[in-house]
Amino acid sequence: MLPEEYEVFSVDLPLEHVHTGLAIGNGVLGLSVWGDAGKINITLGCSSLWDHRGGEVWKPEQSYINVCEAIAANDRKRMEELFPWSHFNPSIIPLARVVLFVPDAERVKLLLTDSLISVEGEKSCVEIRLSQQNKGLFVLRGCTEFQLIPGFDLASVLKERGFVCPEKMPDGFLQTMPADPSYGVCFSKENDEVLFRFFRGTPQKPRGSFAVLEQENRQFWSDFWRRVPEIHTGDAETDAFYWRGIFAFQCMTAADGVPAGLQGPWIEDEQLPPWSSDYHFNINVQMCYWPACRAGLFDNLKPLWRMLESWKSRMRHNAKCFVGIEDGFAMPHAVDDRCVNMAGYWPGTIDHTSSSWMAIMMFEYYRYSGDREFLERFGFDFMQGTMRVYEAMLRFDGKEYFLPCETSPEFGGMGSDACGRNPSFHLAAIHRLLNDLRQAAEALGKTLPPAWLDIQKKLPRYAECDGEIALWEGLKLPESHRHHSHLAGIYPFDCGGIPEEVGKRSEQSWIAHGMGNWAGWSMPWAVMLHNRFGNAEMANLLIRIWPAVFTNKGGRTLHSPRFPGFSVIWGDDRIMQMDAGLGVVAAILDLFLYEEQGVLEIFHGIPKDRKGVSCKELAAPGGIHFSGSDTCLRFRAVRDAELKFRFPAGRGTWRDSAGNIHAAGELFCTRMKAGEELRFDKQTNL
Repeated sequence: MLPEEYEVFSVDLPLEHVHTGLAIGNGVLGLSVWGDAGKINITLGCSSLWDHRGGEVWKPEQSYINVCEAIAANDRKRMEELFPWSHFNPSIIPLARVVLFVPDAERVKLLLTDSLISVEGEKSCVEIRLSQQNKGLFVLRGCTEFQLIPGFDLASVLKERGFVCPEKMPDGFLQTMPADPSYGVCFSKENDEVLFRFFRGTPQKPRGSFAVLEQENRQFWSDFWRRVPEIHTGDAETDAFYWRGIFAFQCMTAADGVPAGLQGPWIEDEQLPPWSSDYHFNINVQMCYWPACRAGLFDNLKPLWRMLESWKSRMRHNAKCFVGIEDGFAMPHAVDDRCVNMAGYWPGTIDHTSSSWMAIMMFEYYRYSGDREFLERFGFDFMQGTMRVYEAMLRFDGKEYFLPCETSPEFGGMGSDACGRNPSFHLAAIHRLLNDLRQAAEALGKTLPPAWLDIQKKLPRYAECDGEIALWEGLKLPESHRHHSHLAGIYPFDCGGIPEEVGKRSEQSWIAHGMGNWAGWSMPWAVMLHNRFGNAEMANLLIRIWPAVFTNKGGRTLHSPRFPGFSVIWGDDRIMQMDAGLGVVAAILDLFLYEEQGVLEIFHGIPKDRKGVSCKELAAPGGIHFSGSDTCLRFRAVRDAELKFRFPAGRGTWRDSAGNIHAAGELFCTRMKAGEELRFDKQTNL
């Protein structure tokens, strides 16, 4: 349950721009409340409101062979011909703004218990609620004087993209689109309440009341808070990040919503969102969904799986163009909700680990949720099709398999040197995918091609340079970089096979290059790496540094630093992306429990001197839930499962129900039946 001390998040006005606003969402529609005394803005955004024009579909000439030949010849002109740049890509577009006039407004307050937003002044209070069931409906109470402003009137870019003036109606507006269904907002007034409804196509009158939405909100969020894990890290600020973050995760990724892009449903109303608020599959989508399995919110992944499954024919086409096979799946790293590529950025187009990372997440989802039907229907097929593309990309030199050229995400930009042989990122992904395929095949009673087993034996697990994990052969990490991709074999892919001394040199080199080129989403990934490196204090320090640098006044999560001096990465404090904030949620859960090579590591990221540390009902792979504290460890099987964990190092000995004593760091393995519970109590010295 949500602890009382974290129920309210309140910020004093002014809140200068939309991404400083306090926000609520329902997986489709998002509201951001911001402004100053006298003028309060409610920005409406929608995570499915796409202008689908532009972009590109994979062409046969954009083949892997052609790419490798152009890279080998250092032929930049040829690469530009293969991947022409376009400044007109699909994009999520601005929706609308509601302007309220509240002369004495002093603060905006968010009640996490039931998602009520209130704008408070000395004598006034305006309350705002958003339906979780009727995805287009929201209501405000306490102010009936307002302006409803279409996005067209605020964002000149819509006119530049060929939009025409919306039709103004007495109770709203209707906006036609050049190539997509029209949309709009209607409203109705009743006493001191105003109901609003966002619609597509035919205008729809809003129905309901504040009281009805209040009852719905309270029931929905009460159920939600009972389901999510409860954590106490011993640090109140870190705990606050978790509770606000898991709330935002649900607002963004509801199981009956649409898949969440870079900004979810919280889209600017005066301009196009950065990077179209598209789907970036080289870290950003993955990080946005990292909390799902760990928090037991498995169903929140289903909209993402449905979207990818709807792309099957396009991903088959991509694989055919890329490597000439009929049974593959491939997708570029940046696409709209129809898998149309954001044109021009060739390193992202050829980054096949964008596909394999999603395949890995599909199997992770199966291991946590036990959703065998999904694995049989689509997951295993997608995993196999992804591996088939890798198989076609790989070459054999008589001793080892190798990737002739691939990227290390976003390293080198679009230069001719932005590619190399055997990038560690892709090698790790291939090995993790093959490990997952083997387990999936065993679960489904299927067999894998013998060639894949040969690849698993003869493909290096990483590229090495001067005793370090290299970005690719011959290039060790030369500078601070926002993507920690060369370390992906440690996390997130956990592919194993990295000698201890190589891992240590790589860790020290990574630390030595510092954080000067990191983005906001670099931070939670770094927390998880430090946790696995055994640097618990540093992992927790980064969690505390992140909000000071990469969140703004309204607590919103930023791509770039909000002030100069920490990082030289481009951007400003208005570029909001949800990945970092949701990555931090996963990183906090990771402090209590993570899996490495099939073994659960308990409290590995909690500093030894922390007091009052506990967690309840953290989900673990295989159908296990874990609860723990300084004095007790409990495991509950939600289905028949194998439990394999290591007792926390440096935290004394533990006694099981039979009286057996277990040492710190000891490995424990057993089979559990559905509903069975195991308990271990801290052994005290009498």
